[in-house]
Amino acid sequence: MGEDSSKDLKAIFSRWWWTVTDAGNDGRNAKRADLARLRRLDLVDFGQGREPNVAMALTIDAFQKLYREIGPTQNQEADLVVAAIALARIRKDVPRQTTAGLLGGREEDERKMKQTRFLRLMRAATSGELFDQARRIANLLGGEAPVGELGDSLLRWRHVPHVRRDWARAYYGLDRANSDVPEQQSAQAGA
Repeated sequence: MGEDSSKDLKAIFSRWWWTVTDAGNDGRNAKRADLARLRRLDLVDFGQGREPNVAMALTIDAFQKLYREIGPTQNQEADLVVAAIALARIRKDVPRQTTAGLLGGREEDERKMKQTRFLRLMRAATSGELFDQARRIANLLGGEAPVGELGDSLLRWRHVPHVRRDWARAYYGLDRANSDVPEQQSAQAGA
């Protein structure tokens, strides 16, 4: 997937979340039953390990709309469920942020998600592992996240390697401009 497809996915997830939560109208017309059903989805074991319950997700009207718009491949269906359950737990969109940036920080005491938990997220190799981590992310952030970026990241987590690298950079604050660097460089140049 290219950069343009990522922007498209972010817009799709954002639009879907704003529609299903009706956040623009203080949730007066939110799809409360669908959101509750999404939040209650769990993992099932059909003999090949615990995975998100795609069959039950497909019975939820709001998920069907997201599914039609995204058009996931068969190996992305469980990841789309992961994204939907995480977004169903978000109460406020903070679009100018990154999820990993909100979870992390340069120092351990700044971080909402401790490093050991973050490393577990980085190692998530199955939809089931990612499902558990996605629920924790929403809880750790107190229901506030950049919905487009979060949905896009969770859908592509296991399939597009640069997503994890981008999260690692943001979590550790390596994607932010380091204001100390120019001073250090000029001090070294004068020495």
